[in-house]
Amino acid sequence: MSQNLSELSYEYIREKLASGEYPPGKQLVNRTLAEEIGVSVIPVREAINRLSSEGLVDHVPGAGAYVRKTSRQDLNNIYVLRDALESCAASEAAQYITEDQLEELQFILDRAGETAKQICDSPKGYSTKRQLERWMDDEQQFHELLIEASRNPLLAKVIKDNRAIAMVFAAQRYDPRLLTAEVARETCKSKAELLKALRDRDPKRARQLMSDQIQRGRKTVMDFLNQQGRERI
Repeated sequence: MSQNLSELSYEYIREKLASGEYPPGKQLVNRTLAEEIGVSVIPVREAINRLSSEGLVDHVPGAGAYVRKTSRQDLNNIYVLRDALESCAASEAAQYITEDQLEELQFILDRAGETAKQICDSPKGYSTKRQLERWMDDEQQFHELLIEASRNPLLAKVIKDNRAIAMVFAAQRYDPRLLTAEVARETCKSKAELLKALRDRDPKRARQLMSDQIQRGRKTVMDFLNQQGRERI
């Protein structure tokens, strides 16, 4: 029972981290979280220790636990990991993806296209907070479905177990200026090309397109940090 409650607490907190509801720098108070989840303090403490071991939470002596602020080097490392794993998944998916999954990817892409059009029509040239959150939700769903389509349980498990990957999505939710009209247009165009490669059952092209997408995302975030003079996001 204790193990189940610890797992429940872990999944609850991790979901809040991935969704951006618990932003970088937020203090995680055991008693408050226990009340939210409906458990005792012990499983919450175990969950926070687990998240700390995964690098998602920092323990500050005498102050408590805080959601980790993602550094420039953290992001670089995460993008390298994502490139290796998800490019492989895209290659595998090109061989095994089903028609239903292709249709679902197209649906997600169409929805992202609507968001991109809204951003492009805006005079300020970048997204609102709500548009960014919707965009990132679609990004995450697209990648998760592609990983599922690879039909490689071991690969999917490795990606899932590397919780740091979720930090990329969470880290990008906090400043709408990251999602410019140009980034939105280019991303939709690239995903359309990837979808074509999947339909054409072209593993080599699917792998390359996924790698290109991830590296463009990496450059966008790094350039933004440079422009802002920031070391963390």
